[in-house]
Amino acid sequence: MPYTDEASKQTNQHLLSCLRSNDSAVRKEAADMVTDYLRMQNKEDSFAEAILPAQTVTSASLHRQADTPDPVTIIDIQPDSAGAYTIPFNTGPQTQMIEAGRFPVFYKRIASKRYQQDVARMMTWNMDIKGILKDFLLKDINNQKDYGFISVAEGIVGAQPINTVNHELEACQWTTQGPLDRTSLMQARKGLPTTNRRLNAAIGLVNHVTILDIPKLAAGEVGDNLAETMFLEGKAPAKVAGLDYVVTIKADLIKDHDMFLFAAPEYTGVNLVLEDITLSTSSTEYIIEFFGYTMIGMALRNRAAVCKVSFTDSATDWRTGGLQGSVSNLPEIAPSGTGGGTTGDGTTTGDGTTTG
Repeated sequence: MPYTDEASKQTNQHLLSCLRSNDSAVRKEAADMVTDYLRMQNKEDSFAEAILPAQTVTSASLHRQADTPDPVTIIDIQPDSAGAYTIPFNTGPQTQMIEAGRFPVFYKRIASKRYQQDVARMMTWNMDIKGILKDFLLKDINNQKDYGFISVAEGIVGAQPINTVNHELEACQWTTQGPLDRTSLMQARKGLPTTNRRLNAAIGLVNHVTILDIPKLAAGEVGDNLAETMFLEGKAPAKVAGLDYVVTIKADLIKDHDMFLFAAPEYTGVNLVLEDITLSTSSTEYIIEFFGYTMIGMALRNRAAVCKVSFTDSATDWRTGGLQGSVSNLPEIAPSGTGGGTTGDGTTTGDGTTTG
């Protein structure tokens, strides 16, 4: 079997010839061909794109701001209903002002490093140059995109220490739930509905190591057929416990035994693409250079649309931060005649102490 891939070699030579052509139209057509390839691959390589699908926007979506010359889009937040109520006859309803919030989405340009090589050396490559650019340019850009996305998510769930109630949402946003099994997986799903925003989890984000804990679920937990299928195939189904799983190899961003849960994209945030993945090339004598760039605005619009579960330690109650099922949500009432006691809605922290 020959080690030289003639088809790839000829494709590379044609591409290099077009990129170095004296005809600007030929150069642009070759660059656009590679750019289109990178755009198709982009959706497969970024977990941020899988959680918040990209939405292309134009300059018509931008809003001028007094405090920055950078491009910004202002997004309206759907107002909450004030609710209905019964009223006596011969009276009218109360007046309620409709208050709709807004938040800004700031755009940033993400660019790869500038890669260069001698054309003579590139002519000897048997690998598809478009594939190499994908591994270099697109990987660099998507790594930065995912890092920014998960940094914001970590900042939200980590605003309160693990197993600690966020009083604004009236629930924890990051808990331990014990080793991953049927019970802990379903307990994890309670994270978002437990908050006072009452959202449901739709997407689970885990790394490629943690996802292998799901095929370990026994027949008594998932049924004989599914247990057998997962064992033979060595992988989890695309949907388990009502969650669509996004699996990443970026274990430096998503740690082992951790799972992020997100609500449906329309409740979670926006991913606005003002400038799609673009390839820039230049040729000077016998040196050819490549770099890629894009301009996006990504924002998590609702802090109650994300929570985090660590499948370690013991099961924790999402509402109280204490051991699961060990703490009542009802206020303690002093026995009759004692003249004292606790009547507040105390919450229990992860270390077992109660704070009023």
